Amino acid sequence: MRSIIIILLGFGLLLTGCSNEASVIEVGVYKAEDIPFEDGSGRVTIAFEDTILDDGAIVEGIIDVIVLAKELKTTANYEISLEGDNHQGVVFGPKENVEIRFGTIVGETLFQPNEQGELYVSMKNPLRIISNAKEVRVIVSENGKEVLRTEPFIVSKKIPQ
Repeated sequence: MRSIIIILLGFGLLLTGCSNEASVIEVGVYKAEDIPFEDGSGRVTIAFEDTILDDGAIVEGIIDVIVLAKELKTTANYEISLEGDNHQGVVFGPKENVEIRFGTIVGETLFQPNEQGELYVSMKNPLRIISNAKEVRVIVSENGKEVLRTEPFIVSKKIPQ
């Protein structure tokens, strides 16, 4: 009987440790946070800008989403999107809305890496696009197939004390 209880307790601890809630990165106001890709080389940096407060709560703001993706095919075209678990989000582009440091834009929303296989692209987005999501990710896709995705993150609505 005692060994069954120990096994059940161990299993419960294992399940608690595997919860998605603990692995979601929280990006705070007035901060920049680096979010790694799950599998792949590079990172995404999320930075708050122009935050509007009301009675200490964030009611609106701009986040700058800065994507550095490495080891991509130099001849392929990639789409970058910011997506929440509530199926809301935005695709990066057109060229008037993005800043490209490495790589080029092809058409309205596709990007081609530089000769080293690197894309370095940023786009400012209204916080409201992802504010109701429980998890947000940046996805890099080639021909509709996901090739990179960040660890999940959320944007904090709390003001640091």
